[in-house]
Order: sequence, then C-alpha cells, then structure tokens
Amino acid sequence: MAKKVDPRRTQKARQHVRRTASARDKTGPDGDSALRIGRPKGTGTQRIYAQVREDIIGLRLPPGADLDEGGLEARFGVSRTPVREALIRLASDGLIVLLPNRGARVTQVDITDIPQLFEALELCQRATIRWAAIRRSSDDIAELRRINDVFREAAARGDNERMGESNKDFHSVIGRAAGNRYFDSLYNSLLAVSLRLARTVFAYAPQSGESAVDYYLEIVRQHDAMIKAIEDGDADGADELARAHTDLFRDRIIRYVNKNLAGGVGLGPVSKSA
Repeated sequence: MAKKVDPRRTQKARQHVRRTASARDKTGPDGDSALRIGRPKGTGTQRIYAQVREDIIGLRLPPGADLDEGGLEARFGVSRTPVREALIRLASDGLIVLLPNRGARVTQVDITDIPQLFEALELCQRATIRWAAIRRSSDDIAELRRINDVFREAAARGDNERMGESNKDFHSVIGRAAGNRYFDSLYNSLLAVSLRLARTVFAYAPQSGESAVDYYLEIVRQHDAMIKAIEDGDADGADELARAHTDLFRDRIIRYVNKNLAGGVGLGPVSKSA
C-alpha cells in the first residue's frame, strides 16, 4: 500500500529549495553580500586588491595615505572579509602596513631601502629569466611580443602610465613562464615596489627631453633582445640581459635622485632694502 504524502510538507520543501537557491545565487565567491543589479563582475578580493594596488603604484594613493576599511567596503560594495583579504595581500607585497584597529597605511618610500631593493630585483630577475628561457612556451613568446608592442606605442605617445603598466606586464609574463610560483610571487612583489619607486621619483623630477626618449628606446631594444634569448633557450644570454636591464633602471633612478635643479633657477639680483 502506497504511503500518503502530506501536501503541506511537500510545499514547505519546495519553498526551502527555492530560498536556498536564491541565497546561493546572491552570494559572491569571495563571501560578498548579496549581488546588486548592474554590479560589475569580479567584485571581491581580487578586484579590490588589483584596483587599490594600481592606485598605490599610480600615486593616486600617495605614500603615507590612510586606507579605511569602511570606506573600501562602501567603494566596492562588499563585506569586510574580501576587504581584509585584499589588504593582507597588499601588505605581503610591501605596499601597505596594517594598523591594529585602524585599517592600513600606504608604505613610505624609504631611500635607505633602495640598495636592498635593487639587489633583490637583480637576483630575482636573473633567476626568473633563466628559467623562462628553459621552460617558456610559444604562447609566452607571443604574449611578450604583444606587450612590448604596447610599450613601444605608449612610448611614442609619451604615455608614462601605460608604459609603466605594460613594462610590469612584460616582466610578469616572464615570471609566469619561469614555472616557479614562489619566484613568480616574489618577482611580482618586487616589480610593484620598483614601479612605485619609479613613479614617485619621476613625479618629483619629471622626465623630458632627448634623454628620456633614448631611455625608452633602450628599454624596447633590451626587451626585444630578452624575447629572442628566451625564445632561443639561451639561459646565459638571458641572464646577462637581465643584469643589464636592472643596471639601466638603477642608473636612471640614481640620476634622478641625484639631480640638482638649484643651479638652473634664476633668483635675480640681490637688492638691499632702504
């Protein structure tokens, strides 16, 4: 004899399934609150991390600027969890300092750290490009060529921000091609700090004139040579190019740090007051 089913229990079960499915659809993968109509895709830890990172590197958030968790929650329309996770990632990159019960603060550019930064950047860059020359794929080579073309076009337009981003992207591809996720993470952190250093220095000593053009052309030339060495599997040649590439960047930074503009300022004749 078939067992009778209570229609009221069946109705309640259906309502429970609908409520569960609705709640699941409204919750983002990063633990965000209910999704809003028209909200951009990708909102969550990665989106917050990427945007705030670009704000810091681009000096829209200058050294010493405070980051308020509540403000970030309102800006991105998310809960506290993805904001905290994004801040932890930024702190691991050395771009911010977490403050107990006070949010976070963009790290200062400490000139005494520059020699250590260049040491780490050179060694990491050389090791990474050596592995890339051994492990690269044809897709990696194609992507490096594409990004270098973007850099070349940005240089022709004098678009400093686009040049900085495409240069970072170029080296990030090399980091991925190396096939070592630990070095890839370290390399990207060093690239972020290096790019912010360059932006900070050049903001106070703007690049102009023929020397800047020559510098950008040399970057393109070195990138082309690095692509060829990686494509040819020439690890030793790639190593030497990485060393020269770091030297080029270091020398440029040092010249701007040491630049003295006082001699070119005309103060006019000194007049004695009556």
